[in-house]
Amino acid sequence: MKKNYLTGIIGGIIGGLIASIPWILMYVYGNMILSVLAIFIAMGVLKGYQLCKGKVDSKLPLFIIVISILSVTIATLLIIPLCLIAKERGQVDFNTLKMLYDNQDFIKAITHDYVISFLFTFMGISGVVASAKKQIQEGKEQIQATLQTEQDTVVIDSKNIKEKFLNYNAIDKKSAIEKEQILKDLTKEDEKKFRKLRMQQIILKHKGKYYFSLKNEESVGRRFLLLYGKIMLWFIIAILLLFLLVAFL
Repeated sequence: MKKNYLTGIIGGIIGGLIASIPWILMYVYGNMILSVLAIFIAMGVLKGYQLCKGKVDSKLPLFIIVISILSVTIATLLIIPLCLIAKERGQVDFNTLKMLYDNQDFIKAITHDYVISFLFTFMGISGVVASAKKQIQEGKEQIQATLQTEQDTVVIDSKNIKEKFLNYNAIDKKSAIEKEQILKDLTKEDEKKFRKLRMQQIILKHKGKYYFSLKNEESVGRRFLLLYGKIMLWFIIAILLLFLLVAFL
């Protein structure tokens, strides 16, 4: 796929909004503004831009700044108020949103929170922009070489274990097998590699059984998204449990 600005910008916006989810949930359900989480928005923007094959050149720092500011603005001034309305009324209500913005106290409060969040986001932007500039200076060849080195390491680590899974044809959910079937044929060193591949989302678990994902082995991006999704799921569950605990005590 040819790299271009449009797909990168779209990916950056999506990445920035995804990265803002922990901060939004903490604000809405934790009843606190943990603005330090806004630092990660710029990281999400850069990762989204890269995953969606955005063109890497001198314009990248500008895109990161603009998209990060856009993400924190959308999250603070639109998504958070709508989530608060949904929390209170059980549904999204744009008429109520308009009424909120007619309330001077609400405007002062949300503006205050926006300024703080903007400052923390800008802190994150500075670090990510520095990283982006470094990538540009080193060139795309160096970035690809780094990714290839990581991928080569994964291939080496997974070789013996991959062969065991292939022997059982355990390469998807339907053919997943018991962990004992694999471990009985592995050395102590291989068992460590098994756990490492589990953390890297190459060996996946389904209904108590395991299989080797060939697609995840080949793609760093797929592994990152899967791991991030799992982290987000547990984070959301923790926030909901905390909310229920507070609500019923």
